[in-house]
Amino acid sequence: MQSPKNPLYPIEIDDYPKLFDYVLTAEGLIYFKTLKRNYILGKQMALDEYNKLRLLYVYYATANRNFKEVFAWQDICITLDEKGIFEKEMYQSKEDLKNKLLIIENPHYQSGLYRKYTEFVKENMNSE
Repeated sequence: MQSPKNPLYPIEIDDYPKLFDYVLTAEGLIYFKTLKRNYILGKQMALDEYNKLRLLYVYYATANRNFKEVFAWQDICITLDEKGIFEKEMYQSKEDLKNKLLIIENPHYQSGLYRKYTEFVKENMNSE
């Protein structure tokens, strides 16, 4: 179960920047805004672009400690799944982002922190 105020509960907002192994570069931020705009405008995108939107969105939202944007990222993931656009070949999409220097290693990354959130979600789904 999600907290109505904290979409990644039980992770505290101050720990959001530690959740993921990569962060956006300035060029990555520009590319993210382009992908997000294309998505909002309903433009046709390739699977690779949807994968990159998912990745860049969560990096963006958590690095900025922004609840609203994390909720929007979760909503996009759900909406894409409902449209039959599932995460496939994410590894290649992420490698491309790394190779183009649109994302770089996160110096604040804390391994295992995101697992704390996913385990919490699984436990609560099983109890419902």
